[in-house]
Amino acid sequence: MSDLAEEMKANALEAQRFSRKHLVLELDFSEASIDLIEANADDVEYAIKGGRSDENVAMLARIWGAYIGEALRRTGAWEWAEIDGQICLRSEMAATSPQDQVRKRINRENGHHLGDYFRRMTKEL
Repeated sequence: MSDLAEEMKANALEAQRFSRKHLVLELDFSEASIDLIEANADDVEYAIKGGRSDENVAMLARIWGAYIGEALRRTGAWEWAEIDGQICLRSEMAATSPQDQVRKRINRENGHHLGDYFRRMTKEL
């Protein structure tokens, strides 16, 4: 297994610990757990010191992005890759950045629903 894959697994485990401690969420790599993250994404403003600071957004993008990526990777033919300096999941048909999706969602950019993203990407296989 590549160093990048190992790093993403470690970040996904960190996401589970963080979500349990700060949001009282149990994440199990299921579609339902992605919906839990979505439902609680706005609560980070109140759940962690500094709220939606740049540092916290970067941390959440790193760990929740890795978590969502690991959940996707477990559904099929996705693998971690670095493309143009960005950490992505890639399959034969597509490439995507779960970290970027989380960043956009935490920053409340329109059209970025994490559960919908997960379901769309599972259909891309």
